[in-house]
Amino acid sequence: MQSIGRRDAAALAALYDRYAPRVHAVALLITREADAAATVVEAVFWECWRGGGPAADGRSVGHSLTLAARRMAERMAADPQASRNGRAD
Repeated sequence: MQSIGRRDAAALAALYDRYAPRVHAVALLITREADAAATVVEAVFWECWRGGGPAADGRSVGHSLTLAARRMAERMAADPQASRNGRAD
């Protein structure tokens, strides 16, 4: 995460490759829509890039990303209009 904070695109790509399937699975389970799940994945990793990703709160990065995906997916499931507009937050 420190490398991503320094705008290392390769670090973000490595994080994405490792955790995107998990983030997608969580999002799809909650939203039950492929497009909404893809929007959640994009939003979670975009937030990492912007610097609002998993914090150093003692949790593993994977756990933090999973929680972020769950929160975003729950918001999208609660507001179907958000997924149609491509908003996750």
